[in-house]
This record gives sequence, C-alpha cells and structure tokens, in this order.
Amino acid sequence: MFTVHTLLVLTVAGVVAAITCALVLASGASWPTALLSCGGAGGAVLVALPRLLGGDGDLE
Repeated sequence: MFTVHTLLVLTVAGVVAAITCALVLASGASWPTALLSCGGAGGAVLVALPRLLGGDGDLE
C-alpha cells in the first residue's frame, strides 16, 4: 500500500506541520493563522523532501 519512502515523507510532513502550528500559536496568533501556517509548512515539506531524498517527487 505505502512504501517506506512515502511513510517517511508523510511522517516528516506531519511533524513539521504540528511544530509550525504550535510555534505560531505560542507566538499569540489566531487559530486561522496557525492553520494556514501549518498547511503551508506541511505542503512545502511534501514538495521538497521527496526531491531531497532522491525520489522522483511522486508519492506512489
């Protein structure tokens, strides 16, 4: 179903998104701002990490 490469990318994206959300909330921002930041950080990891790991950028 999933390869180890895919699970690694999704796990790292989730961790980065959660940390970003927590840091934005800790700085006193509102929930919508934190969720937008979280989505942006997670999306950036999903785009960049497969290329950095040497994959073709496809999560299949």
